[in-house]
Amino acid sequence: MSRSIDSRLLLLACGLTLALSAAGCAAKSTATTTDDITTTGNVTGVKQDAGSTDVGPGAGEVGAACTKNEDCHSVACDAGTCAATCTGSKDCTDGRECITLDGSSAFCHKPTYPTGMGLACYMGAACPGNLSCLGNDGSPHAVCTTTCSTNADCPSTMECRINPNDSTGATNACRPRAFCASCVTDDQCGAGSVCADMGQGAKFCTHTCDIGSFECPRYADCTKVTDPIAGDRNVCTHRSGTCIGDGTECQPCADDLCATSDYQCLTFGQSGESFCAITCAANADCGTGYKCTQVAADGTKRCVPSSNRCVGKLTELYKKGDIFEDYAFLGRVDTNGDGLLSDEEPKLIHLSDFADKQLIGLTVSAGWCVPCQEETKTFASTLKTYGDKAIIVQVLIEDANEGGGHIDLDYSLVWIKQFKPAGVSGIDTDGNPDRWNLAGSIPLNILLDGATRKVLDKQNGSAPGGWATVFAANLK
Repeated sequence: MSRSIDSRLLLLACGLTLALSAAGCAAKSTATTTDDITTTGNVTGVKQDAGSTDVGPGAGEVGAACTKNEDCHSVACDAGTCAATCTGSKDCTDGRECITLDGSSAFCHKPTYPTGMGLACYMGAACPGNLSCLGNDGSPHAVCTTTCSTNADCPSTMECRINPNDSTGATNACRPRAFCASCVTDDQCGAGSVCADMGQGAKFCTHTCDIGSFECPRYADCTKVTDPIAGDRNVCTHRSGTCIGDGTECQPCADDLCATSDYQCLTFGQSGESFCAITCAANADCGTGYKCTQVAADGTKRCVPSSNRCVGKLTELYKKGDIFEDYAFLGRVDTNGDGLLSDEEPKLIHLSDFADKQLIGLTVSAGWCVPCQEETKTFASTLKTYGDKAIIVQVLIEDANEGGGHIDLDYSLVWIKQFKPAGVSGIDTDGNPDRWNLAGSIPLNILLDGATRKVLDKQNGSAPGGWATVFAANLK
């Protein structure tokens, strides 16, 4: 007999049999000798069998009705029902996900978001249903999303933040949790990332690292932190000690989490850090070390550091000996071995795709750059000699319009047909190479160990003799 039938029979008995005591009809969950005691997260409950005389969970227990968090022993009221707390989605059952709303506690939530949330939507891929594409068509990080009110409207690996597709800033959208996104559990941060306390009590998404290397963002350091569950681990921590500051000048921020409407959360291209900046009309309105800079097409000006960063590093990112990120971009790979890229379809590419090569020659180029054009013409002959042990990976950051023309896959194909690169050639529409190219000149050439992505050499400008000379000097 099902639990719902048991409950109806018990209520009927209570209504007709005066001999039953008030205690016998109390709606409090009591386990029988054959019931199973279950634990979800850190909340204990009862799985009732057909012979149970229980009528459901008692007040405050998992599954009981609630109107506010305080009604539940777990302090988590989810859609009118007390939810189990969790340390990750592995603690949840029945398709529930471990989410957080307030940034301090997590509970098991039954997802209600549309199918297709978080799917990739680059290279013209359409999003299902009423979902829209968050990010530009050439970005490997473009995903399908929708507007939201709280994190409960999003998958656990996404958070409800200002919608960048809405120029008015009036709506929020579910956005993937990237570095410095708020979190409670590791699995909220996605594959390869962890949720860690950076030193001021709040947890943010980051990733593990090797102390002494520069695989962290330019405004972060690799430090050892202690987690009550995971123990000691080395992670990238924001040099301000937190990802969200107090909202004042040059404090770290996300979206518009700044002190007042006089401040705005901006992001530096090269350093990648987000910081609060106050309005100004002239340099005199700013403090020492700041300049009044136009930051928007409408003429809006803000006080920004003269160094173009709020938290800097004295050494350049990705110097010799450092471990390079598993960089992702869209492009074409010579998969059929005919030495041509024009007959290949564009796809998502990671540097780790070439871990079987001894060397990776990563070169950052632009369509208007004459030295880049000349260098590109040598790729085919170089790989005819060294292609079994090395690969050249080219990333275009601008088209042929000198001064910053828009780059897309259509232009990439024009470039391929004109200059005939070999190996790999793609595009970066998100400006990621800015943070490697602090000298600002191109081509930027970085030689990597294929298996470990350790930086073996780095220079701005073409090497004498090109990649053929570089490979010859470094191959074992």
